[in-house]
Amino acid sequence: MNNKIQVRRYQDGDANFLIKIYYNTIHTVNAKDYTEQQIEAWAPWSSVQDYSGWQEKLEKIKPFVALINDKIVGFAEFEPNGHIDCFYVHHEYQGSGIGSALIHEIEKEAVNKSISRVYAEVSITAKMFFEAKGFQVVKQQTVMIRGVELINFVMEKRYLNVRFLSADDIPILVGAFNAIGWSKPSSLFEQYLKESEAGVRFIWVVFIHDRFAGYITLKWQSQYEFFARDHIPEIMDLNVLASFRKTGVGSMLLDIAEKEAATKSNLVGIGVGLYAGHDGGYGSAQRLYVKRGYVPDGKGVTYNYQPTVPGNSYPLDDDLVLWFTKKL
Repeated sequence: MNNKIQVRRYQDGDANFLIKIYYNTIHTVNAKDYTEQQIEAWAPWSSVQDYSGWQEKLEKIKPFVALINDKIVGFAEFEPNGHIDCFYVHHEYQGSGIGSALIHEIEKEAVNKSISRVYAEVSITAKMFFEAKGFQVVKQQTVMIRGVELINFVMEKRYLNVRFLSADDIPILVGAFNAIGWSKPSSLFEQYLKESEAGVRFIWVVFIHDRFAGYITLKWQSQYEFFARDHIPEIMDLNVLASFRKTGVGSMLLDIAEKEAATKSNLVGIGVGLYAGHDGGYGSAQRLYVKRGYVPDGKGVTYNYQPTVPGNSYPLDDDLVLWFTKKL
């Protein structure tokens, strides 16, 4: 079929066509992989009759809608958290590139919204298609729909590239931080790279859709006296660009650093600043570390790695730090 596929967002008047595609696709295409009882539970006639419910949902999500010669032939619901919900192609247009066109639009949206993971609950019928698009099975599961069990697959596609820092990365990192007004000179990353090559520090960088998103370092010998004395490795300088926050990047980087620390120690430490600012400062980090099981080490606050003295004044800046440890 050589007809050009057009994909646009949902418009008023689309609902009835999408409902019919949902119902007819399940009752024809999916019927070869599921029993009649399962098909009826999945898409009963009553579900088609709930027009107002469908319309409310579709107007909220505004799915991608595929057309050929102005005829609606498929749709896909893509949620802000990266979840693909409904994904259906007209039963008479299977194998004509409509599903690929919808996935293409989803992936463009993921790039624009810095979404690092796209996932779906995929039917037996659609599993091969999603695998061909680079999705991997996370797990097979049995779900209960209207009292009937059905098998489907949780599948995902990640757009993350995590690697050790290289010299070629340094200009990219410096440029990314300069663009948001943060001073991160190339000399800092050059020093990190030297320490990495010497085996005294790890530094991981993460890219999402080939765009730099953040980095983290792990240093085996901390400058903080109590960590150094007890041979506690220190996680240092976790930075995630604002446009990639709340996407799981920070937690993923911490997972990597903690796993490496666990190869040599049953504890890992981290220092946390005390202020919040227009870009969030350390407020979000403080909450994140506590949720991950970090607790204050009980030694109080330091300034430039030295214990603070009651009654003295200290600048509220990056060097005023409270120290935390976590059991691994």
